[in-house]
Amino acid sequence: MTKEGFTKIPNHILETLAKTKMPNSATRYIAFLIRKTLGFHKTEDYISNSQFVKGTGMRKGHVSRTERMLQENNVITKRDNRIIGLNSNCEEWKLLPKQVTVTNPCNKVTNSGEKVTLTGVHKINDTKETKQKKENFSSFNKTLTEYGRTPEEQKALDKKMAEIKEKLFGLRDKFKMPERIRNK
Repeated sequence: MTKEGFTKIPNHILETLAKTKMPNSATRYIAFLIRKTLGFHKTEDYISNSQFVKGTGMRKGHVSRTERMLQENNVITKRDNRIIGLNSNCEEWKLLPKQVTVTNPCNKVTNSGEKVTLTGVHKINDTKETKQKKENFSSFNKTLTEYGRTPEEQKALDKKMAEIKEKLFGLRDKFKMPERIRNK
């Protein structure tokens, strides 16, 4: 590990940030704010919008909007117009906690198109759009087989045609007439 600087962040703040659902811009704003305050052993500091723009890579409008949203949700404190700090009392934050989602590895689909879950077998309803896509795909495959080609054979043929076109265009460019002769 190199001997570069580091920022001490209280565990309760890290744990709250890990459990809090917030936009990417808010995460970037908070990371920069932590660096500029806790990174210099301060609880708050005068930080201009231009510093946030430079430090986060966000546009000025996004910085202002994010700052306003974080202040309205009690994540940051602001006084005297530009002295900003992170609200260390995380219980006052009004942002929503992350929703915990548990995926079921047992979800399967049967050959007849029914979904198998822990609660039983469920029919998957096709939407109008899905049905149309299936019809288009089956007619496309039917057209290919009428011409005696499988999708794999058609792909190989398309690749060969692309190679031939590339060679032809290469020859055409190689034997181009000079501009002065073409314009006479």
